[in-house]
Amino acid sequence: MATATTAPKWTVEDVSNIYNQPLLELIEQAHEVHRQHQRHHSVQMCHLLSIKTGGCPEDCSYCPQSARYHTGVEAGKLLDLETVMQSAEQARAGGSSRFCMGAAWRQVKEGADFDRVLEMVRGVAGLGMEVCCTLGMLNAEQAQQLADAGLTAYNHNLDTSPEFYGHIITTRTYEDRLRTLEHVRGAGISVCCGGILGLGEADADRVRLLFTLANMNPPPESVPINALVAVEGTPLAENMPVDCFELVRAIATARMLMPDSRVRLSAGRLALSDEAQALCFYAGANSIFVGEKLLTTPNPGEDHDHALLAKLGLDPEPAPVATSLFPLPSSLSSGLAELERAWDEELAEREQRQRRRRLRAAEGEDFCSNDYLGLSQHPGIRAAMVEALDQGLELGSTSSRLVRGNHAAIVELEAEFAAWQNREAALLYSSGYTAGLGVITALVGRGDIVFSDERNHASLIEGIRAAGARRVLVPHVSADALAERLRRYPAVGKQRRWVVIESVYSMDGDFAPLEAIAELCRQHHAGLIVDEAHALGLYGPEGAGRVAAAGEAVANAAAAVLHPCGKAMGASGALVTGSRRLIEHLVNQSRSFIYSTAPAPLLAVQLTAALNAVRREPQRREQVLARACQIRTELADAGLATLGAPASPIIPVIAGSDAAALKLEAALAAEGLDVRAIRPPTVPEGTARLRITAHAGQSPAACSRLVRVLAAHA
Repeated sequence: MATATTAPKWTVEDVSNIYNQPLLELIEQAHEVHRQHQRHHSVQMCHLLSIKTGGCPEDCSYCPQSARYHTGVEAGKLLDLETVMQSAEQARAGGSSRFCMGAAWRQVKEGADFDRVLEMVRGVAGLGMEVCCTLGMLNAEQAQQLADAGLTAYNHNLDTSPEFYGHIITTRTYEDRLRTLEHVRGAGISVCCGGILGLGEADADRVRLLFTLANMNPPPESVPINALVAVEGTPLAENMPVDCFELVRAIATARMLMPDSRVRLSAGRLALSDEAQALCFYAGANSIFVGEKLLTTPNPGEDHDHALLAKLGLDPEPAPVATSLFPLPSSLSSGLAELERAWDEELAEREQRQRRRRLRAAEGEDFCSNDYLGLSQHPGIRAAMVEALDQGLELGSTSSRLVRGNHAAIVELEAEFAAWQNREAALLYSSGYTAGLGVITALVGRGDIVFSDERNHASLIEGIRAAGARRVLVPHVSADALAERLRRYPAVGKQRRWVVIESVYSMDGDFAPLEAIAELCRQHHAGLIVDEAHALGLYGPEGAGRVAAAGEAVANAAAAVLHPCGKAMGASGALVTGSRRLIEHLVNQSRSFIYSTAPAPLLAVQLTAALNAVRREPQRREQVLARACQIRTELADAGLATLGAPASPIIPVIAGSDAAALKLEAALAAEGLDVRAIRPPTVPEGTARLRITAHAGQSPAACSRLVRVLAAHA
């Protein structure tokens, strides 16, 4: 439903505090949220066509299409399908990816006109464009018919606050509007809902409007922010124009409250200077309506809009390609054929940019895997697994842990692992990715603030996004930068703050300053989540990791520690450790745990044996560090710089361009050396690299040969 939740995510006080900040501080914060959650260099171009103009029985005080006012807008009939399709095709050719159709109706009525609108929706959807309609009030059946026809979104603005609404409109209630939005959401149609500034409302009304929008469950996917276009003949004809800074303030607040929504700079742009529009884009607007008219009111020219975006370095989102240019394979439906063409185009673009990924066999001497301790081939671990199978261990877990997958081998592993980590409890996930995703979405609330190292792993980033949190990027492994951001972004209302880091970074091979970060979390009452993927088995007492090595202060600050087991443990899966309350919370709230088939019990046997090998064979850790030190020293002697900490088994060598990194990878492969090129977006632009890893089983001679071959081709 698109109604406000019974327990609002945001209070009116929260929204007021955000809205009433000093403007430049608000804009700065909104821009950072915009960069983190949106394609901040991209603006969607939309076209809005009045398919039925004038004669509306409503008394909306701002609307020139109301039959109650003398505005010079004549009532017209519903446009024919051909006219609408021509307009849509022209809009697509002009760069618009979304086509919106508005009818001056109080509510949709069954009959020939609605049937024609459904045909229009089908036709525009067939062009590959997003399709939006604003037709007045809808019932649930009509919403479903629109959804079945291919409607992307339905626009139904709230206009203003519930308290001020009655001063603007008397022929339709606020509840009527919310009910229509419920029908839209119930049909699976995206909600487009915003408001109008300049109706005579106070700042408190704008706060209440934004509060209502942000507490919809979920918030509207599209939030139009309009400035009143005062039209002669309407009751609001004499209203003063909206100050551009007020418009910017509303847009910035909307972006802060609804980071994943598209904020549309809508009506009233003709009165804005280019500079004012630029500020709106910076504050979080990422969509505009193009064309000479918005329904019946004037709008900037399309050429001017394209010139402005080019001047600002903003890219219009690509319009869909006309499907008629490509023959459809007879063996495929038109929809699937179009998808496959799009996939081919994307792969071709990746190929051109040297970014296409390919699966490659594991051939040559291993200098790229994460099997640091060589446990994937440990004879003792293999023997333990064979013995368990010989004794009748089930091959599969058969269900989730909460049904029948809670096997004794898993329970025993969790207990032993928790004791090794000196934590109260542990929980096994099927992979490191599902652990990161599941823990963050279970702990972090929608609207919470997460301070995330800019080089965090994709699983952590996806968890933050899925949680609906506000992500504040922190410069890499900088405690000073974290301290500054913790001061700059205090918790508001019921917000919680979290710090999410890796202890050893997978692509840079450097270490997070755990003690300093833990102290900052303590000072600022922030929860700490640490991913130990590349530390487990290599550092700390008995290889327990860097958190264990750092002592009680860090362990006590960490709400959850993630221990992926696909690296030094030589297996797969991941364990999460923490308090018993944490583990109980995850069992009840972590969706990637609850709704996944439990790992096979054989994995638990493997991990238990691997844990014992790590504890009993410290020489493996010593060999890894010795090989890493050798490789770094010899690379330096050869004039090749490396990244990472001296005690890290991850040894990145920067190549620069994607092509250079791939060329080095191929040269090493030709010599029987398996080192992989790592390219953006996994690493920052311009830093494509070879990621060399040191292993316990590598010989000093093989390491020296690697350096010689690399130096010869670098």
